[in-house]
Amino acid sequence: MIHVRPFSYSACIVLALSLSACSQQGDDPAARKANLQTGEPTHLRIAQGELVGLVQDNGSHAWLGIPYAEAPVAERRWKVAEPHQGWEGVFKAQNDIQPCPQFASNLTDGVEDPDGDGIVGTEDCLHLSVYAPADASPEKPLPVMYWIYGGGNNSGYAGDYDGGNLAQAQDVIVVTVNYRLGSLGWFIHPAIIPEGASGADASGNWSTVDTIRGLEWVRDNIAAFGGDPDNVTIFGESAGGANVMSLVTSPMAKGLFHKAIVESGGLETTPMAEAINYRDADPAGHVHSSKEIVNAILLRDNEAANREEAIGLQETMPASAIRELLYSQSAADFLKLYNPEGARNYPAPKKFRDGTVFVKTPPMEQLAAGDYNHVPIILGTNRDERRIYMYRDPRWAPLIKSDPEEYIRVAKYPSDAWKLRGVDELARAMAPVQEENVFAFRFDWDEGAVYQGLDLAVGIGAGHSVEMAFIFGDWNVGFVPKDVMYDPARNESRNALSRSMMSYWANFAYTGDPGKGRDGREVQWQPWQGDDGKAKMLVLDTPQDGGIRMSTDQVTAESIKSEFLADQFSSQDNLCYTYRATFERMGEFDAEEYAELGCTD
Repeated sequence: MIHVRPFSYSACIVLALSLSACSQQGDDPAARKANLQTGEPTHLRIAQGELVGLVQDNGSHAWLGIPYAEAPVAERRWKVAEPHQGWEGVFKAQNDIQPCPQFASNLTDGVEDPDGDGIVGTEDCLHLSVYAPADASPEKPLPVMYWIYGGGNNSGYAGDYDGGNLAQAQDVIVVTVNYRLGSLGWFIHPAIIPEGASGADASGNWSTVDTIRGLEWVRDNIAAFGGDPDNVTIFGESAGGANVMSLVTSPMAKGLFHKAIVESGGLETTPMAEAINYRDADPAGHVHSSKEIVNAILLRDNEAANREEAIGLQETMPASAIRELLYSQSAADFLKLYNPEGARNYPAPKKFRDGTVFVKTPPMEQLAAGDYNHVPIILGTNRDERRIYMYRDPRWAPLIKSDPEEYIRVAKYPSDAWKLRGVDELARAMAPVQEENVFAFRFDWDEGAVYQGLDLAVGIGAGHSVEMAFIFGDWNVGFVPKDVMYDPARNESRNALSRSMMSYWANFAYTGDPGKGRDGREVQWQPWQGDDGKAKMLVLDTPQDGGIRMSTDQVTAESIKSEFLADQFSSQDNLCYTYRATFERMGEFDAEEYAELGCTD
């Protein structure tokens, strides 16, 4: 079944160098494929064969759902993706990318679950889409922007993002790439690694290699779409931003990209022992390590009465039997071993320090040593990251109305912790060791509408994912309640901020420096650290809240802790919750201090 997401576009094209750019973007629903073309101008040839795309409502050209790697099904599950071998005839690149297998969630709204098992998507999902301005030509190659979507690396899909507005407005080529998710994307057990395998083939980092294969496809094919394979910017949000940092630190990705933008990301990797070992081994494995998952299968299938019996059985099973057992699991049955309740995010080890895809050094040590792919980079977060997770929670939703200042206080500190891990720690490590500039931003727009009596300017504010709609020029993008998020009375300033952000992002893709944007009229975006030695970031906001401006704000673990301890919360429960939500995420939880604050649970 092909899922076509309803899509909105503006009635006009935003011109990159024009002061008369449209004031509205994407407010009137329209079918994406209204102007389907079956020949020129979207008919072209790439290494895999001929393909035909479509012309979108705003005039941009799109080629949707192109397979860049062979389907990772059957024997190809938990294998490094192989480049797609091509097709006969003309491939109709006119259908949205389908999700990789995942639990149904708000990130897959509109995707059908025909058997009702709570799992949507297909393992045949290694596809990408290309968006180009109408006049793109191989004779005048344009910068390429390679988008890696977010969703906790357990959910989301590339088909939910249309790069047509960004491509058309800023004269860039946008590529959106799908990659395997969760433990279908990162999983390693000794039994599934072929004898003699080495390097990426023995890494367990199948999903990270998917994004590398996509970049290789771009290198080999993007010129046909009018893109420059020697000017590729990788960018992504949330888990996608973290995956951008994975490519920045992966030796295997060296030379495949030339700039990077990390939105609300971070950097974490996992020791191999944690990925494989039993949870009570020395060193200890993850609660959902591969050996614990085999235990779970044996217990589910009544092959063992308890965990001890499952361990004993697993230790005596031939590797071939364990391998057959793992490969016999359907995608749905396998994912439910991690999360029987079906919530989209589930804990599982990912991004293993295998020595090929990822180095064996802890990532912050790797950055400090300068042992990574040096490129110009933008690092940023949203001021109110945490609120998107709180506003619909029965625990917090009443507080938005009864005590909005307390609600903002509770959300502030874990949002600052995100900035610490996603921007300031990374910038402090990278800026001294690379010649290329490091830039930083904070997105502060918080002018959401009032919906059913709930003020989204408070409830969500500048929450996680909100900035994506501004960058894509598409108000259907993001994890927000799209139909009610925006107040029409504020759309003019919203759209102006969007145009500025698109201009900055595109100018960075062109030059490696966001500068004053492509139109040359934006506030100068200075590097994270200037000649005065002060950290600098660009604040992105509308004029009524201070506008776009440079700021010297930064956070440290010490500054967050100090400010938190000096603050006054309305209730003890709120204080204790905020402490855990902030300092566990930072790796700074202090049980003694927690108890001294009067927190017991």
